[in-house]
Amino acid sequence: MRTSGKVISVGICIILLLSSLGMMTSTGQTDDDITYILRVAMQDDVKTLNPLVAGDVWTWNVVGYMYESPLYSDPDTDELVPYIAVGSANLSTSQDVVNWDDCTIGNFGYSPKETWSNSSRQETTIFYDFTGVRWHDGTQMDIRDVLFSYHVQGQLPDWVSSIKCLMDEDGEHYSNYTDTHYLHIQKVYESDDGLQAALRFELQTPFADFFRNTLSVFLLPDHIWGTTASGQAMDDTKIWCDPGYTIDHAKAWDPAAALGWDNPVPVGSGVFKFESWNVGVSAKIVTYRDHFYKDGWNPEYDIEDIAKQPTIEAMVFKIYKTAEQAVLALKNCDVDYIAWSIPPTFVQEIMNEPDLGVIQSAEKGFFYLGYNMRPERRSFGYDENGTDIGKPLRQAMAHCIDKQTIVQRILNNFGIIGNGPISEIDKWYNESIPKYDFDPAEAKNILERAGYQLTDPSQEPGQGNWWLNPDGTPIGNGDGGKIEMLCPPADYSARQSPWPMIARQMQDIGLYVESIAMDFGTIVGIIDQREFDMYILGWRIGSDPADFLHAFFHSDNAKDGQGYPGYSNESFDELIDLARETEDEDIKMKCILEAQSSIAYDLPYDVLYFRTNIEAYRSDRFVGWVTGSSGSIYNWRSILELRPPSGKWLNAKFVNTVSAIESNSTADVEVLVTGLYKNPDGTISRAPIKNAFVKLNVTSGSLIDESGYTDSTGKFRTTFKAPYVPPTDEFTRNGSRIMIEIESAELDDSYEYDPAASKVTLVTAYPTDFKFLAVMMYADPDVIDDKDASGISGMTTVEVLVFDPDNEPVSNASIVIQVDPKEPEISPAVVETDSEGKAMFTFKAADIDGDKEYTVSVIAFRSGYKNGTQSIPIVVMDNYNIDNPVENCCPDFTGIILFIIIFAAIPTIIILAIVFLIKKLKINPRK
Repeated sequence: MRTSGKVISVGICIILLLSSLGMMTSTGQTDDDITYILRVAMQDDVKTLNPLVAGDVWTWNVVGYMYESPLYSDPDTDELVPYIAVGSANLSTSQDVVNWDDCTIGNFGYSPKETWSNSSRQETTIFYDFTGVRWHDGTQMDIRDVLFSYHVQGQLPDWVSSIKCLMDEDGEHYSNYTDTHYLHIQKVYESDDGLQAALRFELQTPFADFFRNTLSVFLLPDHIWGTTASGQAMDDTKIWCDPGYTIDHAKAWDPAAALGWDNPVPVGSGVFKFESWNVGVSAKIVTYRDHFYKDGWNPEYDIEDIAKQPTIEAMVFKIYKTAEQAVLALKNCDVDYIAWSIPPTFVQEIMNEPDLGVIQSAEKGFFYLGYNMRPERRSFGYDENGTDIGKPLRQAMAHCIDKQTIVQRILNNFGIIGNGPISEIDKWYNESIPKYDFDPAEAKNILERAGYQLTDPSQEPGQGNWWLNPDGTPIGNGDGGKIEMLCPPADYSARQSPWPMIARQMQDIGLYVESIAMDFGTIVGIIDQREFDMYILGWRIGSDPADFLHAFFHSDNAKDGQGYPGYSNESFDELIDLARETEDEDIKMKCILEAQSSIAYDLPYDVLYFRTNIEAYRSDRFVGWVTGSSGSIYNWRSILELRPPSGKWLNAKFVNTVSAIESNSTADVEVLVTGLYKNPDGTISRAPIKNAFVKLNVTSGSLIDESGYTDSTGKFRTTFKAPYVPPTDEFTRNGSRIMIEIESAELDDSYEYDPAASKVTLVTAYPTDFKFLAVMMYADPDVIDDKDASGISGMTTVEVLVFDPDNEPVSNASIVIQVDPKEPEISPAVVETDSEGKAMFTFKAADIDGDKEYTVSVIAFRSGYKNGTQSIPIVVMDNYNIDNPVENCCPDFTGIILFIIIFAAIPTIIILAIVFLIKKLKINPRK
């Protein structure tokens, strides 16, 4: 977290300075005054305001920020820090009362290896402090809310996984308030005012992530969810603490009523609270400024290390059904961020916009094809005896999916092929798991060997001659035995949907599969009911593999929960249970590696690909975006750090980069970092920045140095090595598109420039012996005035260099120049390269009102070569001032601050003068 380190007097001067420059305060904002409102584009609407049934990312984008748990994970370090749960003690005593003075203040200091090793039953006492902790409706939170939240979680199959360690062996989904304590939680202390309390947890089975998962119960207010307000039978919430209470009680808490309630005005305790939901249009949550964590309760914890509340006043979520609509809204400044990965085809369009940032990151989540393995859909899985009779079908289908084509052609190489539920770039990945190449012939062989029949055995399988089950029955449950593959609509994961291609490839070998497009929420509803043959969806994952593998594939979750395929494998269950219980990292690694093999062999999921997330945002509206553990910049740490630009910012851009490269070859990469500052007279100071830290990443291939510091010219240099690109075929003729990203460019915390917005450049890698044109271009200078003092328009020269795959200059290549916006004058509009592969043209500025950035693009043509393209930005400014290169520079506030001090001192001078006159003239002031 950045800190200013300023004393109060300087802070007051800076506040005055910002006020004089027209900056706004963060109070009293309205929808018409959007300086501190983050506007988020979503592809789909919120489905419900009831968090108990929310199952899609769009709903959680909104609902998730209104609720919280008793624990807080530091967004920078992932360390558990004091929050509502403020401390712990390991107690093996049976005492019923614990002195509050024994509470461990500060960090938990919890060591799983010391606490949990060699113990099949462990007790631990957790202390809670509810001082200042109020629900959004003003009601004081207390320990009954925590107990009630466990009571709810223990009875909901989708939520129970993390608290099964507290259940009796045969406890199943019951209450924690029965005489037999199906959930072993007991209140052992509560202060007279109810603001402090302690719970003792008795684990029935070991759970290594007890602190992080079990204690992080999803908090719900019992005065709402446990009463008639939410459709329950009574309002006496004290009954939850009655030792005689059982789930058979006449007024027992009813999960069905809770799941069916619409929760029209959500009441949580999170940092954001609900304001409005206009169904199908937008939703809004506002910052809860009365949240208890705004100043930090613990004097021993450095409150500067953790941001307690966001700067933004609200988040507004707007619905755009297609990426085209969302990108247009972003360009028009109607939204600030697009909350899904945009298709790669939009990268070029966005990267040429000066006020937009593009950031790419590898996702842990994946897109997958899921099968219904239940006996009711016996073609795809188990028969009535639990025998997996559908495995040959699933394995045959796996050989029908051309994942390489999906990644190369549809994703433009912004992703990697999926061979299992863990990405090959993850430390948990098992390299030896079974893999299924695209091999239609082998798919037919598998079906034939397994005894599958054809509708016409005398003909080859294919369109119209469909495979049947070994017993002669149709495979699918649709009309005519059709296999229905439920799919999200086009534009859900890529601009061109790969789902019809998958269905067509299966049809080509005789499997009667049809892709049926429907909206995300409808698919989720159908798979929740377990009424499907096959479906395609994606997961966003930020948790440990032991957690999500358990949630997706453990047999406990087959009937309810997220085990949608209905997978049941005893050996897998044992492996993943041990992975969750053990504190030995080596044992956990071995379990997860073996568990992956089970999934890859049995194929309840066929993981299609791991996508490279491409996210776009307005860099002129907010700074502070950071990538989170799930591979997205939409995360809690970003929300805390987002703030409007300060007026002093870094600009980072690629210079002298080549547009195309040959397979396995190398090319230089240069990044120029400049600092800009708006002077009080409206002019812009700009200078190359020395010692700025630059971090790059790349979607494919590698960088010799991924990070480093700029030199005295403001440049960071490294070398890019292209990946191997297979020999030319119909899909690689366009090459492999690679995105090199400036992930960050910033100075140390002591320097007050805003970090640079993330920027990308596209490089195309071609197969060896493929003839293509590579283009480099640069302008000198690339920042000019619109007019000089005599009224003559500013001009610059743009030089274009064209090379062949051997880095030899290409002469007589035609160069077509385009500029966006089209105001400047380009002369000539078409040029040819000379014998050195060089072409030059001039850029003449138009008369503009204010500063403007233009994108200059060229296309190089030459018979027998693949065209080459490249673009650069040119900035036109009013009264442009260029400084010398600076090192560790900051704007000079001396004159401004001196003026402010003198201005602020005027009232004091006047008062002193009056006092002097009173004394001098002996005038008695009025009392």
